[in-house]
Amino acid sequence: MLKFLQRHFLTGLLAVTPLAITSWILWRAYLLVSATMRPWLDRVPSLTETYPDFFLTLIGAAVVFGIIVLVGLLTRNVIGRAFFGLLDRMFTGIPVVKSVFLATRQIAEVFLQDRRTAFQKVVLFTYPRPGMYSLGFTTHECGDPALVSVFLPTTPNPTSGYMLLVPRDQVCELELSVEEAIRLVVSGGAIMTRDQVREIGRGMSMPGLAEPDPAGDGQELNS
Repeated sequence: MLKFLQRHFLTGLLAVTPLAITSWILWRAYLLVSATMRPWLDRVPSLTETYPDFFLTLIGAAVVFGIIVLVGLLTRNVIGRAFFGLLDRMFTGIPVVKSVFLATRQIAEVFLQDRRTAFQKVVLFTYPRPGMYSLGFTTHECGDPALVSVFLPTTPNPTSGYMLLVPRDQVCELELSVEEAIRLVVSGGAIMTRDQVREIGRGMSMPGLAEPDPAGDGQELNS
């Protein structure tokens, strides 16, 4: 009986946790937009007297969204690039702020850009030793055609990991989407379909992975 309750409790917890976290984030975003935009909207009596508070917050969210889109448009022309380049130089010139600013910008460039350019393909390769395999994402082509740059994410937080240079003949491209691979990493492999198991098994049977060369393992650069 105890195992029955424990098993179903964990199943229910797994189902509820993503909903709870998502709801909490949306609620905090709602409160932030409301606290930021509401004082400005209150200056327009026709709005506050006609529409309810929730609708005013939605208007504020639409305004924030429009501002972000406008900033994106500005960064694509000469004047916008010059302006934001000036801001970059200003922030990178401050000793303490420089480290935080550069780290935040690098993370944003990787994880907020189009995944077709951030994470190009899902690959399987031998790591950390022969006989063991890891899922990774190719990030860009190296200057050396014999090597491929692979990002190895950590579980359960795929935003951290290692950048590895792996011999191209020891990397097997999998027919998995980036989203599927990220779900596998976050769940620690607990959420895996039969098709994914077959695809990973196909990769493990590839000649370059089935009989890896211990002397040709990827070189870890940094974490």
